[in-house]
Amino acid sequence: MKKRTFIILFISAHLFFIGFQIDKQSRLVKLSYKKQTYEQRFKELKTKKQILTNNLHALQNHQKIKTFASNQLGMQPLFLKNLKHLPKNEMALHEGT
Repeated sequence: MKKRTFIILFISAHLFFIGFQIDKQSRLVKLSYKKQTYEQRFKELKTKKQILTNNLHALQNHQKIKTFASNQLGMQPLFLKNLKHLPKNEMALHEGT
């Protein structure tokens, strides 16, 4: 009787260990899949960041800004010698004092 109980207990313990091993393996596969999807998303976001950074640097190019301002907006360069000063009494009226 004791031998039979021991065999049943031994077999059931091994079945539980096999079940736990299968569960562990399935969880490992799920986590591996999630990791791969997160790594792929990270690469996509890194590429997008690089593209946006390049676009920002292109938009900050002073020569392109100057060309756009002169061609599209019709702006002309302003030189200091073309500026005129207001007399002091007119400046006081503009300042509100």
